Amino acid sequence: MSEFGHKIIFHIDMDAFFASCEEAIRPELKNKPLVVGGTKEDKRSIVACPNYLARAKGVRTAMPLTKAMALVPEANFIRSTKGLYSDYSKKVREIFYKYTPVVQPMSVDEAFLDVTEVLHLHNNDHIKLAEIIKNEIKSTLKITCSIGIAANKICAKIGSKFNKPDGITVVPFGKEKEFLAELTIDKIPGAGKATQDKLKKYGIIKIGDILKYNKSFYENEIGIHTSFLINVASGKSSDKVSEFGEDRKSLSKENTFWEDTDDRDFLQSELYYLMERCCQKLRSINTKSRTITVKVKYFDFKVNQKSFTGKKYSNVETDFYDDAVELMDKMLVKKKKLRLLGIKFSELVKGDAAMQENMFDDVDKKENLLKKIDKIRKKYNYDVVKFGRTFKI
Repeated sequence: MSEFGHKIIFHIDMDAFFASCEEAIRPELKNKPLVVGGTKEDKRSIVACPNYLARAKGVRTAMPLTKAMALVPEANFIRSTKGLYSDYSKKVREIFYKYTPVVQPMSVDEAFLDVTEVLHLHNNDHIKLAEIIKNEIKSTLKITCSIGIAANKICAKIGSKFNKPDGITVVPFGKEKEFLAELTIDKIPGAGKATQDKLKKYGIIKIGDILKYNKSFYENEIGIHTSFLINVASGKSSDKVSEFGEDRKSLSKENTFWEDTDDRDFLQSELYYLMERCCQKLRSINTKSRTITVKVKYFDFKVNQKSFTGKKYSNVETDFYDDAVELMDKMLVKKKKLRLLGIKFSELVKGDAAMQENMFDDVDKKENLLKKIDKIRKKYNYDVVKFGRTFKI
């Protein structure tokens, strides 16, 4: 424990990450609204990331590109640079690990850091350490981040959004409940518009308003996230930071296409590619799955998904592919083109927990081969090895 008697958790959130990375390698894009997601010719695309100048004009992530063009016709509109964001994400994490070994990546552009045991190296000054990390990222990578500091994870995450961009916010230790009380409910991580609308119907506008009602009210009237909401309003949350998350339930990956498509050969190829990436990640964390979900988003933004649970655990893509194709085919509706395809692996088990399930399957040779391919891809480039299903002529 720190001298405060509790843990010190950082939540570090990169500022407009995709746009910032593009500006770092192309300085001519700075000082003007920038929208990453597609060029002005990619009219069916959506906004992947606007910079802060574009956000000031009302542009938001996942907005149709045509709407963004109407809001800021003078902006630079560019497609994502392949491999750039994962490369920068890796460099950012390398900086994190210089200062603490306890890092929990949450996505390509955010992570929790437990700095409790390293603060003595910085005169027990958590603000000083946050500034050191923030300044190193800015000086070496030419991008910025915002940091929330708190005694638990949810408060640190809320804090990191408080002074964006390039800010540091400390949620007062022991005063978390009071700090959160006056914030509006849209500041709660994961509280989408539907959740907010339900809460507002009962006069719950601020986070502190949540405590006006007891648990049974939320269970009977709202029916959503009961314990989570009450814990947030009370300033309570886990302070456990672990490398692969707390009891990771699933692993997923999806891709939004530049053009809507119903080309089945192309979709099968993309499906296998997404499975390759997920299975590579599963192997890297010594984890297996037996449930796969295929998700599609149609040209009209409607979403559908279907799942299948097999008899054995695996992290080999060929063990899931045929079932995944069958799931996808069930959702390929005539005359409805797709704009997005995604997959998710769930019911995950770690290490040897799946060994008994697979005891009589001859998978060793296949797994060993894929692990060697994973090493080659990591050393050189992911696309240095391609299989027939993903090889595009």
